[in-house]
Amino acid sequence: METFTISDPVCEPILLADTKTFLRLDTDDHDSFLKYAIAEHRDALEKHLGIVMGNRHCGVEGYVDGEARLPHWPISQVESVKVDLEPDTAATIDMGARPCTISVKGTGVVTVRYTAGYGTCPSDIPAPLRQAMLLLVARAYERRCSAPAVMPLMVDALTMPYRVVS
Repeated sequence: METFTISDPVCEPILLADTKTFLRLDTDDHDSFLKYAIAEHRDALEKHLGIVMGNRHCGVEGYVDGEARLPHWPISQVESVKVDLEPDTAATIDMGARPCTISVKGTGVVTVRYTAGYGTCPSDIPAPLRQAMLLLVARAYERRCSAPAVMPLMVDALTMPYRVVS
């Protein structure tokens, strides 16, 4: 299945002001670095966990024989399911499953458009995920480095309950 993102996240999991407070910064000298680090580490953490933090519109397309799994979690809404470009496709959606599954009758090329994420503002995102983000950005600021290839132990401990294993 080919995955595509239709829109950017509605919000970042942590605000710049909260990040500066966490780092005890009083000036705006490092704002551009911090904004970049927040976006980069959100992306890295989302890929590591298999989740989407702030709501965004996504889609998948590919050949399916009965069942498709959406690569993002949590799913808040499925806008459309089309098999071989037929708009009136009957589909069963299990949004409670991790990962979310869509069952269709028959086989064919399926296109699914959906909204994934915890919400539209940082307070909708679980606190352990926001705390992990603060730790990652603090590490990047301290070391002037990019997202780690292997997540630090404290970040793994905070985020383990949110990891989607497929």
